[in-house]
Amino acid sequence: MSPKPLRRCLPFSAVSGMEDAKKALMCAAVDDDIVGVLIKGPTGTAKSVLVRAFGNLLPDREIISIPQNITDEQLFGGLDIEDAIISGKSSVKGGTLQRADRNILYLDNINLFDRRILGSVMESAESEKVLVEREGVSSEYDLRTTVIATMDPAEQPLPDSIADRFEMCVQSYSVDDKERRDSLILSNLEFDADPEGFIKRYSDAEREVLMQIANARKILTNVKINDADIEKIAQVCIDLNVKGHRADISVARVSKTLAALDNRIAISDGDIKEASVLCLLHRRRGPPKEKKMVKQEEKKGTPKKKDDAEGIVAMLSDEASAASADGIAERYCPDVVSDEPGHASGAGTVGEIISSVIGRLEDIDRIEAVRLHQIAGAGRRKDVVVNKRSGRYRGFRIPKGRTNDPAFDATVRAAAPYQRSRNDKGLSISIEPQDIREKIRVKRDSCSFLFAVDVSGSLVETGMMNDIKNGVKAMLMESYVQRDRVALMTFRTGDIKVSVPFTRSVEGICDTLDDTTAGDGTPIGAALLLIRDYLTNYLRKNPLEKCYVIMMTDGETTDPVIRGDPVRELKKITKVMQIPNTEWVIVDSSQTVGRINYAQDLADMLEARYIRLEDLRLA
Repeated sequence: MSPKPLRRCLPFSAVSGMEDAKKALMCAAVDDDIVGVLIKGPTGTAKSVLVRAFGNLLPDREIISIPQNITDEQLFGGLDIEDAIISGKSSVKGGTLQRADRNILYLDNINLFDRRILGSVMESAESEKVLVEREGVSSEYDLRTTVIATMDPAEQPLPDSIADRFEMCVQSYSVDDKERRDSLILSNLEFDADPEGFIKRYSDAEREVLMQIANARKILTNVKINDADIEKIAQVCIDLNVKGHRADISVARVSKTLAALDNRIAISDGDIKEASVLCLLHRRRGPPKEKKMVKQEEKKGTPKKKDDAEGIVAMLSDEASAASADGIAERYCPDVVSDEPGHASGAGTVGEIISSVIGRLEDIDRIEAVRLHQIAGAGRRKDVVVNKRSGRYRGFRIPKGRTNDPAFDATVRAAAPYQRSRNDKGLSISIEPQDIREKIRVKRDSCSFLFAVDVSGSLVETGMMNDIKNGVKAMLMESYVQRDRVALMTFRTGDIKVSVPFTRSVEGICDTLDDTTAGDGTPIGAALLLIRDYLTNYLRKNPLEKCYVIMMTDGETTDPVIRGDPVRELKKITKVMQIPNTEWVIVDSSQTVGRINYAQDLADMLEARYIRLEDLRLA
């Protein structure tokens, strides 16, 4: 077999950082039963670079990339038009997935793909079969592949049902350390100046990685997982509030693979910890069940920890000792390491494993961005079928009457089997009216977010204005990527206005917010009336749009619209705030403890979702 041509990219071992992602990809190279690896992270953090480098590293597998605008026929396969025209018989020609058999399937920006297609791809990868049934033909072909996907979480969430099909999910980060950033710049400049020399410099490191993978593949079937290991894995998944059973199986499978990569045939507590971090990041459904975990330890007679810090120090000391023993064994014992003290998994407690995993996952959680759609409670996006010649081509149908948007590929496929019986009249292919198909086009529905920001003096006094501005900016950045419409309204005594009408550009909103003068009282009632008038007019022009009003305020109204008690007046105003296709979110910016929660009262009046500003976890 001749060696495959190498693409010009950085060597796998030269990609700086991303150790979790590297380990996950190496596990996938060792165990063919690992279906998928998902790499999440901000744009520009070398996710695609690492995947291409991984593809170059493996001598017998190549990366098969799937473009986002691919059609079902191109991806899964369909009628073989050439054979149908020549022979008059209907047969199936495989699509891109057929090329992915025994190779690596790569989906960049997986969260932006059509969800129906994603479900079918992951189902085919799990079953190792692609079933094609369309246009009067039915066939199937083998698909033994590993799916590697990358995504920027700020752009759009990936459905849990899709994410759960990936055994491992890892996070990539932007590097904040100056020395590491300097090193990244120098490495890329050196590679650009002399690619061959740069690659040669890392050739030994690349060979070591390949040897490690090859050796792990040889011993993987000999790696043992005992009942105690299985009990620990199950308890970790239960206490970390992981739903379903894919997670347990994934942790067990990856634990064995990590042991094989470390040249061992018995898994350790360290393997379970590392596998849990790799396999559970995307599968948690809420906070850990800490109380249940403590009770479990007390039942087993484990002494209660006096201090979390002491426990962490002890855990790190144990890990350091184990790592030291591992290093000595690997250096002086080239053969497979078996059940030596440093590798035995029975000595550790479930509580120690869970504490370590929770710490790692919490560190990862801290870098998660504020998500506008999660805060607003906005649901999943839907593809809406449109009747215009715009939107993405998703499929085809038999038209009702004439069509001005024919699907040429589907039309040719419909006509192909009948060419031998038709008079071609000198044409390459004869098409009759019953063959005509038209395109089904869809577009992603959008949302409109109106930020109503209280810029009264009370927020200046409490020092919350900067937090509010930072919160709006963080949420706006996600909306910018989503291409939603956003608008900004500010209100204080004598100055209530829509500062920025609905737009898809967020830069102007950020600048306007920075330049807004704060002070005076809080006219919430008048602000609500302006919101009602503005959104009513907007929805007349955009009747299918879903609107969200995100009002950031402490909720304490001070100015009436006309006269009298502003609170009593506000209650009357909220009763006439029924705006079609509009939902409300109140973000409470108050800081005072023990006072009346005016923001909660306002949320109750508007039947709005209530969130505290501090819960946005602004960084």
